[in-house]
Amino acid sequence: MMVNTPALGDVRAVNDRWVFAGLLALLVWAPLPLGSNRTWAIGVLLVVALLLLAGAAFAWRQQADAALDRLAPFRWPLGLLAGMVLLSWAQTCYLPASWVAAVSPMAAAAQAPAEVMALSLDVFQSRTMASLALVYFVVFLLALLTVRSAHRLDRLAQVLVWSGVLQAVLGAVLFSMSAGYRIFFVQVSHVRMIGAFVYHNSMAGYLCLCLSVGVGLMLARLGSHKVRHANWRARVVAAIAFVLSPKMRLRLLLVVMVIALVLTRSRMGNAAFFTALLVVGLAAIVLARKTAPQTIALIASLVIIDVLVVGTWVGLEKVVERIQETEISVADGGKSESIEARTEAARTALAIVRDFPLVGTGGGSFYNVFLSYRTPQYGYAYVDHTHNDFVEITTDYGLVGLSLLGGLVALTLAAVLKILARRKSSLPWGIGFGVAMAIVGLLVHSTVDFNLQIPANALTMVVILAMGWIAQALPSARLRSTTSKEGAHDAA
Repeated sequence: MMVNTPALGDVRAVNDRWVFAGLLALLVWAPLPLGSNRTWAIGVLLVVALLLLAGAAFAWRQQADAALDRLAPFRWPLGLLAGMVLLSWAQTCYLPASWVAAVSPMAAAAQAPAEVMALSLDVFQSRTMASLALVYFVVFLLALLTVRSAHRLDRLAQVLVWSGVLQAVLGAVLFSMSAGYRIFFVQVSHVRMIGAFVYHNSMAGYLCLCLSVGVGLMLARLGSHKVRHANWRARVVAAIAFVLSPKMRLRLLLVVMVIALVLTRSRMGNAAFFTALLVVGLAAIVLARKTAPQTIALIASLVIIDVLVVGTWVGLEKVVERIQETEISVADGGKSESIEARTEAARTALAIVRDFPLVGTGGGSFYNVFLSYRTPQYGYAYVDHTHNDFVEITTDYGLVGLSLLGGLVALTLAAVLKILARRKSSLPWGIGFGVAMAIVGLLVHSTVDFNLQIPANALTMVVILAMGWIAQALPSARLRSTTSKEGAHDAA
């Protein structure tokens, strides 16, 4: 069932383009300060998000009913994300001890006897995470509210691609210099491609998200029918036109990001991207029934050219070697872990899930709570994340939190699969493909890493999920005609 949204004529008087521009700027900014994985950086995200929300409220002040009509079709994803915000803040509230004991007996037993206590075992950190959850909800809402046309959706996708390229270029410059420095109280070493992040897998996760959107955008720019040329001159002219077209520029940007992804030497980051490309590509071909030759050619070129040519050039074999490793090696003060060793913390953390099954131990409390559960093999090692988002979300927010987020992802995936089944090579179809790729890639990567614990990555994923719902709500129209009409309106 397609989502019905109000006609654009109902909201043409709303001038929120500066709110939209602020949203784009926030997405580009988020990865720059170490992936925004610092308390002060989260504070910046919160302040900017609330200012943008206030700006949107001012822009829609005379169109409140239209705003509600615009958001009404998205009530389920908004409701699930709002539920996550409420759960995050509820964990930090001081409640009667009897209530806490009823909901989470182990949380009550772990705290000193008192008349009131919190569900979280680390209230300060949980309040920080609750603020971050509010940021995600506000940005999701702003995306649904401001991105009302194909032109803006296309521009949003382009900004995410360029942000990924910015990280790739920044990472390449610092990597080429083997830069090392201390910033924001953390030592950063660019012995791998890490961009503005601290951890190479976080950089790989971010690139996977941007690449997914880029692949979808490239598909949106392809024709839905095979073009036949009368003679070889026409073919040469068409080839030259393609080389000089924005399509080729976008294709080159994707190559740049693929090179950066390979240079991160992230085993699961690379595996997640190409797995998502193949899985979603095959699903799209099956669902679309009649797939344009250009679509198949693009997917094939991404796999063949990027893996065999680009991958060989920049050293894909080193990623393969890391995948084949089975032991823990220590070099230059760092560790290169096997997959089994990487998942050890997640297996140990399952004991936390058994003790705090319903609402968890509180957002961001894992590193503190894990101290009581770690086995002797860890010694005095500091374990801040489980290297498994599914387990860590469940330890922090319980099965309730996992169900809320899982429901949001499942509904979005179902929505974009409908797009792939019912649309052709238009912008909604391409964006739907990109969103599906991002979801599958992140699900695969999250089995051995913690991308959703990095604010920049989680924020980007939230926006990509919103793009899926926006794409479903767009009328079925060709990218060129829709973009030109809405672009003229936005420029007015």
